Amino acid sequence: MSTVPGHLLTDPDWVAARIDAMSHTWGTDVPRVAGTLWWCMVASTLVEQIAVAYAAGTPAPVAALGEFDCAIRPDGGVEHAEFRRVPVDATGRSVRSDVGGETGAAAAEEVATALRDTLTAVISQVAAVSGAGAPSLWAVVADAIGNRALDAGTKEAATRLAADVGSRLPAPRFVTVEGRTFVRRASCCLVYEVPGRQMCTSCPKRAPADRAQQLAAAARTRS
Repeated sequence: MSTVPGHLLTDPDWVAARIDAMSHTWGTDVPRVAGTLWWCMVASTLVEQIAVAYAAGTPAPVAALGEFDCAIRPDGGVEHAEFRRVPVDATGRSVRSDVGGETGAAAAEEVATALRDTLTAVISQVAAVSGAGAPSLWAVVADAIGNRALDAGTKEAATRLAADVGSRLPAPRFVTVEGRTFVRRASCCLVYEVPGRQMCTSCPKRAPADRAQQLAAAARTRS
């Protein structure tokens, strides 16, 4: 594992090298597939701590480029992000984005603007390097926010975070099957295009009846 500054996520040569490493790990020579798989991991890492903070009602980190570091796995994936700061008020105290009033609104805007700008910049590079479509990469972010919020125990956090970020980010969607809530995915990770791999359980490219059956089985397994 190595640590690099977050701004490298917008360096086309660095991104291309990480996607190439991912392609070797997964056994695919299609840049669009490797790039999408890589972005699924990166997007989850970028939004996880913010979604958790929204769910817990704690100060969320500011994901501005140049203000966080990334832990990089040997396969090129981004394992973790180390953010350096959260919003603070005039006295230097950390501020939650849900406290209301001008202070809370300013905190929410700072967190959302930083994340929006970072996502926009990185998605631009991933799309250029891999050939994946930008709308598809934004959809990956929406699903990542939804999953990380569910992991933290509340889908409402995903809805609020996505609304704060706005821009080209779709609203996360959810479906409840046999008492368990899943993200109703808008994105496809393309893993099924890797030789020997199959579609994910919740893949939006599955036939609706098949997907419902797969989710029901997953719900029973996890209950």
